[in-house]
Amino acid sequence: MELLSVKEAAALLGVDDSRVRQLLHDGKLQGQRVGGRWLVAGDSVRDRKDRGRRSRRPLSARNAWGVLAVLDGHQPVGLSDAEKSRVRTRLRNLLAHGQLSPALVQELLAARAEVRSYRVHSGVLPVLLAAQDVVRGGASAAAQAGADYISLGPAEIYVHPDRVEKLEAAFGMVRDEERGNVSVRIPPSEMWPFLTSRSEAPGQGHDVPASVVAADLLDLHESRADAAAAGLLESLLTRYAQPRKV
Repeated sequence: MELLSVKEAAALLGVDDSRVRQLLHDGKLQGQRVGGRWLVAGDSVRDRKDRGRRSRRPLSARNAWGVLAVLDGHQPVGLSDAEKSRVRTRLRNLLAHGQLSPALVQELLAARAEVRSYRVHSGVLPVLLAAQDVVRGGASAAAQAGADYISLGPAEIYVHPDRVEKLEAAFGMVRDEERGNVSVRIPPSEMWPFLTSRSEAPGQGHDVPASVVAADLLDLHESRADAAAAGLLESLLTRYAQPRKV
């Protein structure tokens, strides 16, 4: 098997070294650690490059959140009336042609938030997940959304961009792309009201809406997570496709 250095893989994919390490950490590239450094499987790099040529360009963050809001029965935030109309038209067209597969949803929504990996002491992790400035997402919110998925992997949370530094200091959060136990997504600030729109019991923290849970699970690229996300999407799309009452 051909093995490439991180720098060689980055050059082939047209990205920087840190992006290759993130892809390895997320399981989207195959590789192995030898002597403290990554070696990347050449076939894995070429396969990803070929998929990139064929794949659709992700939606902008604003439009991605517009799609998620519409799927969850909310008015999109931060979009003009014309943009809202385009989001709904695109959804209807994809549904009408049977093209809105989980794989396509993942591609379209990939740019919705910045993603960081942190290491946090396990003793404070439950407190972090219930913190006022945090909204649980993905695997950490799957049960509340009705998804049949349990993970022993990293906790998943959303944090308002203005509150990241505050949380880092309060919980001793350290950036660690290789051994992190918390995946932090940082969305555009104007999307925060939608992310916190689910009513929760006082002191129990917040969970993201079901459409966001589905998108987060698809980012895991793991068969059980894909199946759970597909179940959520099927329910959301069925509701969306039903005729509106006048």
